[in-house]
Amino acid sequence: MADILSQEEIDALLSSVTDEEEPEAAVESIGNTRKKISLYDFKRPDRVSKDQMRSIKNLHDKFARNFSSSLSGYLRSITDINLISVDQMTYGEFLMSLPNPTSFNIVSMLPLDGNSVLEVNPSLVFPIIDKLLGGQGEPIEEVREITDIEQNVIDGVLSIALRELEEVWSPIINLRLKIELRETSPHVIQIVSQNEVVILLVFEIKVGEVSGMMNICIPAIVLEPIMPKIDSQDWLIGAKKMASTGNESQIKDIVSKTRLTVHADIGETRMSLRDVLSVEPGDVIMLPTKVRDLMLFKVGDSNKFYGEIGIIDNNKAFRIKRKVMKEDIP
Repeated sequence: MADILSQEEIDALLSSVTDEEEPEAAVESIGNTRKKISLYDFKRPDRVSKDQMRSIKNLHDKFARNFSSSLSGYLRSITDINLISVDQMTYGEFLMSLPNPTSFNIVSMLPLDGNSVLEVNPSLVFPIIDKLLGGQGEPIEEVREITDIEQNVIDGVLSIALRELEEVWSPIINLRLKIELRETSPHVIQIVSQNEVVILLVFEIKVGEVSGMMNICIPAIVLEPIMPKIDSQDWLIGAKKMASTGNESQIKDIVSKTRLTVHADIGETRMSLRDVLSVEPGDVIMLPTKVRDLMLFKVGDSNKFYGEIGIIDNNKAFRIKRKVMKEDIP
């Protein structure tokens, strides 16, 4: 028969298990107050608050939507772009996560002091190049380094990405993004030290049946001057107002270019069908309108203005005198 544990032995076992499961925190007694102390990992410091990370995520969610629309038009193919994750990590960890070779682009962020990285995986680069050169956008079977000619071809896509990034950041700061250097090996160039904290934004891009990843790496130290603005919600309200104003101006621009039929009526009368059938060239049809009466000017089927008919430079013209008022309509 198995030994039966006493209640004291059971309590001792449970107590030892509880102590082993909580190594990350300690309890310090100060006077009569007990405080829980959490251990801090200096290898993975959080330089950016959760609220700031949430704001950055919202910015780049909008970027993903805008870039997807622009890239679809550029490639003439259905494109879907999604923001997969927004994380803090060290620059060294970011480099270790990248394939080699890849499209590794150093981007300046004026007026901010420092550079960021825009990286596009080769699994996505080569199908896009194939699509731009008239192919079906098929992926390559073996990954190889990107040639200078291929890099020039993909520059069009990168330029669209930078333009859309400038647009989404505009409520906070007017960035001027420019590719300063291109490499195929991510370990050749170091924009910050290996232990420096960076913000990594990971996007999944689907072009037709092909999908791949795009990464944007921004050192936290580069964003420090504008962190208070990122943390504030004022820019979000301003961005909504700008979007509303932009939509309004766009609607006005579209409507202003709409073509309408306009015509002036000199008068109308009633005739029998027998008289209409007997009309011949040279016949005169009498109208009830007098010469000095104002004529009606119509836009489409709507009565809009009263005015006079005349001639300017051998062209028939209409001079508007006044608007049609509600009391003028029978």
